[in-house]
Amino acid sequence: MTFFRRPLPLLVLGALLTSACPGRHTRGNTPLFTLEDPRGDDHGDGDLRYPLREDMAPGSLDLLSLAAYPAPGGTVFAATFARPIAKPEAARTVDLTGETQAQRARFGFYTFNVDLYMDTDGVEGSGRTDTLPGRFLTLAPASAWEKMVLLTPRPYQARDTLRGLWQHEARQERQRQQGPMGEAVLREVDAEVERELEARVFIPTRVRVNGPAVEFFVPEEFLGGMAQPGWGYAAAVTGASLETKVDVPALFGGTPRAQGLMVLPIGTGDSRERFGGGRLGDPGQSPAVDLLVPEGVTQQQVLGVNAPPWPAVVPRR
Repeated sequence: MTFFRRPLPLLVLGALLTSACPGRHTRGNTPLFTLEDPRGDDHGDGDLRYPLREDMAPGSLDLLSLAAYPAPGGTVFAATFARPIAKPEAARTVDLTGETQAQRARFGFYTFNVDLYMDTDGVEGSGRTDTLPGRFLTLAPASAWEKMVLLTPRPYQARDTLRGLWQHEARQERQRQQGPMGEAVLREVDAEVERELEARVFIPTRVRVNGPAVEFFVPEEFLGGMAQPGWGYAAAVTGASLETKVDVPALFGGTPRAQGLMVLPIGTGDSRERFGGGRLGDPGQSPAVDLLVPEGVTQQQVLGVNAPPWPAVVPRR
């Protein structure tokens, strides 16, 4: 199974050829842990409906399990879905420039994102409880995360977009606290955001798709070793958007519109461009299709009206 469908620059291709393929470390190996999720719950709060697209039928984003395997230099995570993963097509163009679906989504998948938030210390309130832009979810204080992994079809673009969104938020907060800011303060704020991004978020580029499973490698330098079964894990599946939209009002100093990070939104009615079944008058409704939740908590509760904070799952030993 190849990683990409289109030719890559020699430096990138060389790096991929010299790196270990994730699949070599999952076949026949004993996982560090496995988290299972019920089949048929890919409906968000219970009313979410898939977009009117042939490539996103029910079951496509239904996460059945998330397993972690030891690998040289890190951890391989394997997410298994209820249906075979749709692969980008080289013959399908996605914009007026003639760019194809396979060129835009080079990592073998294009319909979903997997967010994985990890509470590595188990200390209430020691990490972050917010989630990535556009998810509209809040982790429980006892599940505050120190590390998160975002599996997304366009990792480089996602990182640049997340950096910009976090910088905007940080600048707004500093301005609220201190008033007008000069360039030196802006550089300081942006540097703080960059350090936070490097320490907290990893977006894999070593990915392997095989049938209904996708495997992705996370290095030990990021996690401080291999993933541990004693940590708390909160995983969310969202539909992926391959577009990076520019917020025109914000470019000219206006108030930015609510933005999501590579995520398909949800709304009322049915559409090809978003999920249906949304609640009228609830712009903060999460478009998450499937969540991992612990026993005693339901996905419908976490994604419903007046939702409680989202608790992480600690694997059974």
